[in-house]
Amino acid sequence: MALEIDDVGVVAGGRAILAKVSARIEPGAMVAVIGPNGAGKSTLVKAISGERRPAFGRVRLHGHDVSALAPADLAMQRAVLPQATTIAFPFTVFEIVGLGLRQRAGMDAAARRQEVQRALGAVDLEGFGERLYQRLSGGEQQRVQLARVLCQIGEPVKDGRAKLLILDEPTSSLDVRHQIAVLSIARRFADDGGIVVAVLHDLNLAMSFADRLMVLEGGRLVADQEPEELLEGGLLAETFGTRMVILRPPGWARPAVLPDFPRLHHGRSGEAADISQ
Repeated sequence: MALEIDDVGVVAGGRAILAKVSARIEPGAMVAVIGPNGAGKSTLVKAISGERRPAFGRVRLHGHDVSALAPADLAMQRAVLPQATTIAFPFTVFEIVGLGLRQRAGMDAAARRQEVQRALGAVDLEGFGERLYQRLSGGEQQRVQLARVLCQIGEPVKDGRAKLLILDEPTSSLDVRHQIAVLSIARRFADDGGIVVAVLHDLNLAMSFADRLMVLEGGRLVADQEPEELLEGGLLAETFGTRMVILRPPGWARPAVLPDFPRLHHGRSGEAADISQ
């Protein structure tokens, strides 16, 4: 039982924006999707989630075509944190997070409240339940949406089947501490038997948390490898159009990746500025 992406392609405006992407992701794995802007990362996760039907190819979760599953059934097997969520009405944080429980039957009011509080605690928002969602910062709103998603998906495995957690740029509005906290939640979900697919822009976060990196460029999958394997060639520099420096600090479990910043120059003297301090 796995997530299978079989020759998936998406067409928009007569142009292929995703072309023949194939991969198989087993339970217990966390995969990061990386690539430059416009590479097709969000399009891929929309196809994986069932939000967008591919023009060709299929996405199967445990053998079932996600495009053919009823929305209620799909909502119990996979949950999606989108890039952005707009809420026009003055809902409280508690009400927003509680929306994730709509598909989980058999819970009384006390159990639902406890589940919402547990999810808010997991994203470091204890005591935020009565606050209005619109009055929160962008990062706080992002964590509220993650709490909603956690309420929806529940345990990573049910009846022997891994559930799928999809995160589209989950760290875009977060400070460093909360970036690490959010991806640690995703990592634990995978370690406990679930499947995680996350779109990430920060290469170091992707390297640190994911088991595999799927690299997209121009709508095509150009690499699908473990982080260490991917660093052995010059693919990252070629894909992102910038030189990369690989650092291997003593004691670090995985290497760090930095762009090779050009030295700054003084306007008059032309001497290179020392920016290493």
